[in-house]
Amino acid sequence: DIVGLKDFADKMIYEMSGGMQQRVALARCLANDPDVILMDEPLGALDALTREKMQSLVLDIWKKTGKTIILITHSVEEALLLGERLIVMAPRPGRIHKEYNLPFAELGVGADLREVKRHKKFGPTRDEILNMIWNMEEEIIGGMNEVVSKRQGLLLKKEHSALEMASFTVQSDI
Repeated sequence: DIVGLKDFADKMIYEMSGGMQQRVALARCLANDPDVILMDEPLGALDALTREKMQSLVLDIWKKTGKTIILITHSVEEALLLGERLIVMAPRPGRIHKEYNLPFAELGVGADLREVKRHKKFGPTRDEILNMIWNMEEEIIGGMNEVVSKRQGLLLKKEHSALEMASFTVQSDI
């Protein structure tokens, strides 16, 4: 009973909470005994308390089974807590921007995750990654604004030409 649902074996999935449904998904995955588990935004829809409990469960499963877990998330804190290796991807084209080797997953096994978040390197690492992502977003938005400005300039020129042509046509009809 690695996912903690033994007492709910007779329940239908729709009768379970979101956290329990995620545990069922983990149990289904583990039943196949894979070498690698891919988790794509698995905890995103959960409330904060359930999410924290599920993060602890993922760490426990990782430690007990020795499985490789690849977790895809947009939550920097979650990535820091659950990953030994964190890869920040850059967009357009998608590529590895920076890679981190982290101690926090190992520290979090069987521990209070809120204590792990108080680790002296957790906050600065989180801030570094958030700033990096923020700067990448700013570059994308800046580039998009430049493209929009160029397009708007072309539209203004086209509209201006259309207005001139309309004026010319009106004038020529008079």
